[in-house]
Amino acid sequence: MIMDLALKQINTLPTPTWNRLGINYRNLETKDLSFAPYSGEPLSALPDGVSVSVLPFPKPELETGMGESAEDFVRSNQTYGLSLRVAAGVKASEPVKLDFCLNGENPTLADAVDITAEENSELTVVMSYRSEGDFAQFHGGLTRLYAAKGAVIHLVQVQLLGESCTHFDNVGAFAEEGGKIDVIQAEVGGKTALSGVKTRLDGEKSSLVMDTIYFGDGSRSIDMNYVAEHYGRKTNSEIHVTGALLHESEKTFRGTIDFKRGSKRAVGHESEYNLLFSPKVRNKTAPLILCAEEDVDGRHGASTGKIGENTLFYLMSRGLSELEAKKLLIEAQFRPVTDRIPDESLRTAVMEYVQGRLSGLESMG
Repeated sequence: MIMDLALKQINTLPTPTWNRLGINYRNLETKDLSFAPYSGEPLSALPDGVSVSVLPFPKPELETGMGESAEDFVRSNQTYGLSLRVAAGVKASEPVKLDFCLNGENPTLADAVDITAEENSELTVVMSYRSEGDFAQFHGGLTRLYAAKGAVIHLVQVQLLGESCTHFDNVGAFAEEGGKIDVIQAEVGGKTALSGVKTRLDGEKSSLVMDTIYFGDGSRSIDMNYVAEHYGRKTNSEIHVTGALLHESEKTFRGTIDFKRGSKRAVGHESEYNLLFSPKVRNKTAPLILCAEEDVDGRHGASTGKIGENTLFYLMSRGLSELEAKKLLIEAQFRPVTDRIPDESLRTAVMEYVQGRLSGLESMG
């Protein structure tokens, strides 16, 4: 069956601001989609103590970053689904990898993945999305994380899709006492890319660490919505986003740290740093701190600008052209995040993908 996608008011800012800023939410429309079961096996071998679970997800009511309509769309059109569980006390020795490829057999993908870490366990899951060929493709993903008391989940999501692909990635996470959610996202591909991550830090001393890189060139559109909800005492969140925009690309980043009543001595920090290489780019940033508790520490910052003249001069004095120097600085900006990807081949793939996009450029304006 051929169908259209029409999601209204997704990636919604928790507290709306002036409508004229155009940052309160995002709509997403795509036509002529058809869905069939994913052909192929994206799942790697499972390390000891990790299983494909038949048990229900511990928090079925968990909210996600993009919202209910995006979640319902994936569930209604799901082409791949999986529930992973790591047993209590197990520190998985190797990452679990899920490698999805969009091609002629799989032009569309709607995947739903649940990850449960039982008490005092630790698990790393690496999810990658790539394309073979450049034609109209679609990916919509739903990922839910549950970290029980003292458990740690490392989630790495790498998006290297083609220039004609529409992509969204919808994540919800829940952490009990002492639980930790660690998320790395690389949003460097696709024509239209949206991501949303909402984390509930429910238990005392639970924490979130989130690092994202993005890259916009041509007329690419990137839209992000990250929310850290602090419910427990002494909870901690760190949200950091880094990117570069070229040509006529556009990007929207919403980052919210929400201190709920009772989250005493909680700490939340967020930052964004991006480089703009063209006067035609459109860059929107909304860092937001909501506070219903007095005894908390919340900070945010955003930095937008051009490469410093002194930095360019230094690199050009070493024999690089201005264009080569700018390309080198973009790659260097991504390195601190890509170096944390626990898979050497995927680290290389990300940098080669970025280098490939940069290599064809004759200008960045």
